[in-house]
Amino acid sequence: MYLKKIELAGFKSFADRMVIDFEDSITGIVGPNGSGKSNITEAVRWVLGEQSARNLRGGKMPDVIFSGSDSRKPLNISEVTVVLDNADYYLPVDYSEVSVTRRLYRTGESEFFLNKQACRLKDIQELFMDSGLGKESFSIISQGKVEAIFASKPQDRRGIFEEAAGVLKYKQRKKQAEQKLFATEDNLSRVQDIVYELEDQMAPLKEQSTTAKQYLALKEDFTKLDVAYTVAEMQEAKVAFEQAKGQLEDLNEQLDTIAHQIQQKEETLQEQRLKRSQLDQWLEKNNQTQVSIVEALKKAEGQQEVLQERSKHAQKSAQEYQKNLAEINEKIASLENEKTNLVGKLSEKNGEVQSVEKEIEQAQAELQKYQKSTKELIEELRAKYVDHMQHQANIGNELKNLEREYTQEMAKNQSSLEKQENIGKDYKQKQEELNDVTSQLEQLQESLSEQRKQFNQLQEKQQSYQKQYEDTQKKMYQLMDETRQIKARIKSLQDIQENYSGFYQGVRIVLQQRNELSGIAGAVAELMEVPADYTLAIETALGAQAQHIVVENEEAAKAGINFLKQRQAGRATFLPMTTIKPRQLSSTALEQAQNVSGFVGIASQLVHFSAEFSAIMQNLLGTTLIAHDLASANDIARAVQFRYRVVSLSGDVMNAGGSMTGGATKRGNQGSLFSQANELQTLKEQAQRSDKRLKTVENQVSEFQQQAKTCQQEMETLRTKGESARLEEQELQTRKNRIVEEMERLNKEQKIYEYENKEVQDFITDYQEKKKH
Repeated sequence: MYLKKIELAGFKSFADRMVIDFEDSITGIVGPNGSGKSNITEAVRWVLGEQSARNLRGGKMPDVIFSGSDSRKPLNISEVTVVLDNADYYLPVDYSEVSVTRRLYRTGESEFFLNKQACRLKDIQELFMDSGLGKESFSIISQGKVEAIFASKPQDRRGIFEEAAGVLKYKQRKKQAEQKLFATEDNLSRVQDIVYELEDQMAPLKEQSTTAKQYLALKEDFTKLDVAYTVAEMQEAKVAFEQAKGQLEDLNEQLDTIAHQIQQKEETLQEQRLKRSQLDQWLEKNNQTQVSIVEALKKAEGQQEVLQERSKHAQKSAQEYQKNLAEINEKIASLENEKTNLVGKLSEKNGEVQSVEKEIEQAQAELQKYQKSTKELIEELRAKYVDHMQHQANIGNELKNLEREYTQEMAKNQSSLEKQENIGKDYKQKQEELNDVTSQLEQLQESLSEQRKQFNQLQEKQQSYQKQYEDTQKKMYQLMDETRQIKARIKSLQDIQENYSGFYQGVRIVLQQRNELSGIAGAVAELMEVPADYTLAIETALGAQAQHIVVENEEAAKAGINFLKQRQAGRATFLPMTTIKPRQLSSTALEQAQNVSGFVGIASQLVHFSAEFSAIMQNLLGTTLIAHDLASANDIARAVQFRYRVVSLSGDVMNAGGSMTGGATKRGNQGSLFSQANELQTLKEQAQRSDKRLKTVENQVSEFQQQAKTCQQEMETLRTKGESARLEEQELQTRKNRIVEEMERLNKEQKIYEYENKEVQDFITDYQEKKKH
């Protein structure tokens, strides 16, 4: 085996990929200081698994990556590959050529390749171990390394010789095997602890296994029934689906028919809309015509007023003409009378004819002249009179028309007044109905508001009760879980006690068969009650004696031993009550112990037992002293001159004679016979308290549930009443709206009739004025 080639890329000063071939003629690499000779040896050391950056002349491992220069940027990866000729199969691999590659990233990630296959650092180290090329070997010796070898300690030089002798690999394998053995021992210890724990759980687990098997069988039956039920449901669902599908088809047909009808209705609606548009245009045209007619009517009314004024002036002129005519007629009559008188005077005064003839002729001339003007005036007045009479006839005709219109307007006014009176009565009646409905609506709204307020209060109350119910129910479930766990633990402990788990095999069998063996009182641990504070101390003081069997006499003890021998069921220690004698402390020793601080008491006096077992208990614990801690136990043992055993509450022991025993196990005092009894008693008390609390919480849950249910019922009642009241409110509101609309209609009609009445009054006034003229 020899080195054939080295490939460097990014390693220290080798920024570019460099390939160095080592042929047979090459014996070394020379060069000036700083040319990179040491970098080559360090590259070989690095690729073979060197993990120390200090041995590679660096502060940390990423320092082996090219860090850059003035003209080049730093690289992020370093890679070195060493190719070895393995034609003699010196290395234990099936390759004639072996290439080892190591790659390092600046992020700290590292990769190893063996013949271009990814591998572990451990694989490379194991490959080159004892080959002379390991990182601990001296095939590569750097500056100062020879001096370090000579100056090293013998045990350090031993590693060099072991590497050279080829035993280093086996020593490391031995070390790894020992580490695995230690780990296996620890695992065995843990397994033993687990087995000891699981032994106590075997009986409950067996029962649970039976229950689980029953559950699986029932579950299988349930699965079959569930599948059958699901199939039946699927069949029913399929039938229902077919029916629903048929109904859907019918509905689709109906929907198509309705859609067709809707389309026809929409076409009809479109035609009606077109007609409405035409009617709107016609109505607009008629409105314009009506506006023109109204304007013409107003114009005619204006002309009528002008004519009425002219009629008034013509009537006034006719009256003046009649007056002038009357004056002229009177004047004519006066002149005729005067003429008659003159004729008489003429006949009477014939004598004066001549004298006055001239005057008469002049008067006749004047009279003729006057008569001629009067005739013309009369003719003119007669013509005017005729015109006036014609105008007066016209006015009479107009007056008759006015009287006819007056009669019609009066009849119309009378009907309008009657209708207006009826409208007033209806309006008053509607006003009373509106007041009544408004009053009822206000009362109903007040009632609704009160009901709504009560409903909100009940809702808040119900939510409060519901929340209390849910919280209490949650608490109840927690208590139920706690109670179940406590009772499960009690049952487990009771099973352990009934099966005498934790006792030695021989003791357990004797206690289980106590009905067949006479005179068996029980194990020491069964016959005493130990307070929880003294459990560890008493258990330590008794040790294996806690499993000694107390019997009535020696015959019972012999029978028990023979029973175990016949069945080869183990061994047990029997304590006959007739032979065991009590042991006590001397008064001097007790006084000396009591004077020491930390003295608790005599062990036999700290436990409770029946009087018939007093001798047994005093024999076992009568000379054992209990101390508060190890220091006080040491002081007490020294005070009694190490003649008696002293046990601390934490389980440390000062044995008679001065030896000391102490420490702790991983199990502590969990699972001991006394702790199980204490735990069982504590759990029973906890179970009683938990049952009591659970009963109280269940009552609270029931009470809150009932209160919430009562509130819900009251809310439903109020909701029903509220719905009825809201319906009634809607009806009253609708009725009120109808009354208001009716009143608005009556009010509009009243205004129309008032307007018509005003027009009639204006017509009457106008008529009366025209009639006067």
